[in-house]
Amino acid sequence: MRSRSLAWATCSVLAITALPAIGANATTEKVIYNFPANSYPYGRPDQDSHGALYGTAYELDGSGAIYRLKQKSGVWGYKTLFDFGGSRGAFPFSGPLIDRSTEILYGTTLGGGNANDGTVYSLAPAGRGWNETVLHSFTGSDGYEPYPLLTKDKATGNLYGTTYYGGTYGCGTFFQLAPTNGNWTFTSLYSFKGGSDVCNPFTQLKPGAKAGMLIGASLSGNGQLFRLKETHGVWSEQVIYSFSGGSDGADAYDLDASSGDGAVYGVTESGGQYGKGVVFKLTPNLKRYTYSVIYNFRGGTDGADGVGINLDAATGYLYGTTNVGGTANKGTVFRLVPNGNSWTETVLHSFTGGADGASPASRPIVDRTTGALYGTTVFGGQNNGGTVYTVQP
Repeated sequence: MRSRSLAWATCSVLAITALPAIGANATTEKVIYNFPANSYPYGRPDQDSHGALYGTAYELDGSGAIYRLKQKSGVWGYKTLFDFGGSRGAFPFSGPLIDRSTEILYGTTLGGGNANDGTVYSLAPAGRGWNETVLHSFTGSDGYEPYPLLTKDKATGNLYGTTYYGGTYGCGTFFQLAPTNGNWTFTSLYSFKGGSDVCNPFTQLKPGAKAGMLIGASLSGNGQLFRLKETHGVWSEQVIYSFSGGSDGADAYDLDASSGDGAVYGVTESGGQYGKGVVFKLTPNLKRYTYSVIYNFRGGTDGADGVGINLDAATGYLYGTTNVGGTANKGTVFRLVPNGNSWTETVLHSFTGGADGASPASRPIVDRTTGALYGTTVFGGQNNGGTVYTVQP
């Protein structure tokens, strides 16, 4: 399978002045599931309307699988819902996206499908079982290796995503899947060009300040932030920020967006004041965006190499993960709280690499009812195959 290098993960991984970090390890982390060895649960889980968690593991059972964790009387029960392989798709890197009205899961795989270039799939409950449908098999000319989480337009039901490679120029594509009379129609909307354009889009697309606008990030060079905009049914692309690799950061790994003011938040794996990555904000300003660094990771107990960010709409707090750093250099879960023009960081948990897990590779999610965080680590746990963990801030 043609693939972007995942060496950062398999090797134990991977300017507004912020206030000093406070309250490190002020909360208790709990592991609710231990994966078998060599599972690699890179993607974040998602939660249905009943509080059950759904996720994917990249190589679980060989070619990857979809799992569910359901709580009953305070005890979490695990079930594998579907095993990938062959034409069904293979190697799901990102987690699934849940339609909470139907409880249908949507996601992507990096391999498998008719041309072994990856798929878009749905997994629907059917009685006591689950039915998978391959909504699209990539062929290369329409892109291949769709790394990011899908994005669903609530108004139209359309699914949007990007591929890391392929398309007309080999730099990846932007695609749409539209529901049509019970079926899905695939359209390749844009081929990234490289050069002054972006190449290798990697993050989930997030809504922009207006309808018909999506924001994403690529990993070519030091990375770029880009906007996709629909005008009269035609999509165009524009680079809105290019990272220098210096104090502004480099390699944006994850994004989240505010539905209120249209601001976009993100984390980078490197760059910044200490070279350990940053948390940044894109603020809409008329037809442009203003870029600012709101936190610089210091390494050490603070954390380094940001890989996940999640904006809690209820509080305005940012929750995220670093791949390394912390007290044992095995990654952290952190919180950023706005304080006037600055942000205060708290390390909620430092992973030790033992029973509590090691090396998170995606954002945590926030339980809308309890405020608890749920996420995954790629390593650590009882079998060193990674964990599903929870942290109560």
